Amino acid sequence: MTICGASSALKGSLLAALILFTQPYSAVAAKNTLKVVRVIPHSGYSEGLDYRDGFLWHALPKAILKIDPADGQILARYKPATEYSESLVWLNKQLWNVSFSDNGLYRGVPKGDSFVFTRVGSVPEVHAWGLEAKGSELVVTGDYSNKLYFLSAKNGALIRTLVTEGKDLEDLAWDGKGFWSSSFTAHRGMVFRISPTTGKVGPLYSLPDPESCPVIDGIAYDGKHLWITGKECPSIYCVERP
Repeated sequence: MTICGASSALKGSLLAALILFTQPYSAVAAKNTLKVVRVIPHSGYSEGLDYRDGFLWHALPKAILKIDPADGQILARYKPATEYSESLVWLNKQLWNVSFSDNGLYRGVPKGDSFVFTRVGSVPEVHAWGLEAKGSELVVTGDYSNKLYFLSAKNGALIRTLVTEGKDLEDLAWDGKGFWSSSFTAHRGMVFRISPTTGKVGPLYSLPDPESCPVIDGIAYDGKHLWITGKECPSIYCVERP
């Protein structure tokens, strides 16, 4: 998620204000702490995270990073689809990317040491925030919304919309049963799983020190563990999936 229409200094002020003054929405109280398996260094900012073929893929506003999950080493750096990148996901051997610069949905094809991005369609919100794949569908969040939008990877067409119990949903990770996500304005340092059929939010799970990563915006699933990071967050956490 990006704070819309603000300078870098103003964005920092707005983010600090949100961290200090926002209150949780009505959901299950946090009674669970995530078990950390590994912690690796991180840039301190994030727009999204994905895991593919043994590597982490990290979206920053101006770059897409390929990261070694063993130690956090940046193995490659790529130019994103647009001037300001939001989240990303691999599907069908292609790297999909959404943008804060526009409402485009972009498909990236590897070519040498870069990606060639093509706009496939548009996302329902003005800006997409989170992006994930479920089967042959792409799933996006965006712009302070509590909705999940399921899109066709063929042409970007909207297939269905799921209204959830969440608030201001950020990045997504599909684990085969539900979508793990977080909120931009509530539940600092916590994640939750959303039912793909009802939109109900399950229990909240907190990092051991939620203040070390108060605004989670980057979550991925590797088939066993969740990987979590965010804004004002100096680490990427590998945790056991609850």
